[in-house]
Amino acid sequence: MKPFLIGNVKVEIPVALAPMAGYTDSAFRSMCKKFHCGLVFTEVTNAAGIVHGSKPTLHLLETVPDERPIGAHIYGSDPGIMADAASIIESLNRFDLIDINCGCPVRKIVAKGAGAALMKDPKKIHDIVRAVRERVSLPVTIKTRTGFSEDSENISEIAHAAEEAGASAISIHARVASKKHGGSANWKALARVKSERSIPVIGNGGISSADDALRMLNETNVDAIMIGRAAVGHPWLFEEIHAKL
Repeated sequence: MKPFLIGNVKVEIPVALAPMAGYTDSAFRSMCKKFHCGLVFTEVTNAAGIVHGSKPTLHLLETVPDERPIGAHIYGSDPGIMADAASIIESLNRFDLIDINCGCPVRKIVAKGAGAALMKDPKKIHDIVRAVRERVSLPVTIKTRTGFSEDSENISEIAHAAEEAGASAISIHARVASKKHGGSANWKALARVKSERSIPVIGNGGISSADDALRMLNETNVDAIMIGRAAVGHPWLFEEIHAKL
């Protein structure tokens, strides 16, 4: 079990908790940390809400010290607003990295050109990552999927755009957005991106047990794994994975 670096942030345990709206609040993140989760993220947070000082939005950025390292997970489609939000986040001195949502399939987010909609335009992902990277000293990462739909899988292009713009790592849910959480996870895509890119790749999707976690690491060579739905109601899954590793 090897630690890995995201920029200058050292993650001791290569297992992360995926950002999930309505679930990954401070209490749940802290619980997962106690069970040996190495990296956590906030809930999905609206960048425009941060910039406009929305109290409900800023509430999503509340943390406690034992959660670190922690990433602030934000969504939006305007590079300038995303950069402004990232700058505000950095000024809070609570976070270790900025994570950009490029894969959420929720209709109201996609309709705004954010989340999974960004996968249709890798250049927009490049522009957002570059804008954020130029405004903050924290590492910048993205969380995405293998593509918007099965006939438009373009994860290699997305990963290239992100790395070229200065991203320090990429988390990939190994399903297309149109499938949401249905169907089998495409771990071969994870292995391909890992072989193509030099930045850390975090694999997500299809893990519901410690055996699954070990198998993903062995079959794809990703730097770390990420757990989402399987941890809800079962946070000790992280401890089971830690023991297996």
